[in-house]
Amino acid sequence: MRKRYRYDAVTKSVIPLDKWLRKNREPKGHYIIPDIKPYKAVTGDMQGKWITSRKQHREFLKRNDLIEVGNEKSYFTKYGGMTPDNPNLVSDTKREEEICRTLKETMHQLQSK
Repeated sequence: MRKRYRYDAVTKSVIPLDKWLRKNREPKGHYIIPDIKPYKAVTGDMQGKWITSRKQHREFLKRNDLIEVGNEKSYFTKYGGMTPDNPNLVSDTKREEEICRTLKETMHQLQSK
């Protein structure tokens, strides 16, 4: 009878497929994200009232022009990432200045040869 095998990175050996599947298979079923815990709004048109569902929460934020504060960096979201606090940002002006400076240095080196 023919058997199938898979490489197990943990044990660094080849093991039968059925054993590998038992070891590496994801749990059966789907993960269902629970609804949010109810909270009282502290501002906006629902101030002091309970918000009890995600849908209600989204609608509340939209109606009152509010945003959720998360763990994202502000430079990823503000003005399309073009803010001065973005450490990865190099403005077009600075990029052009750098290119011009490099070209001038190169031309000066070539002329002096």
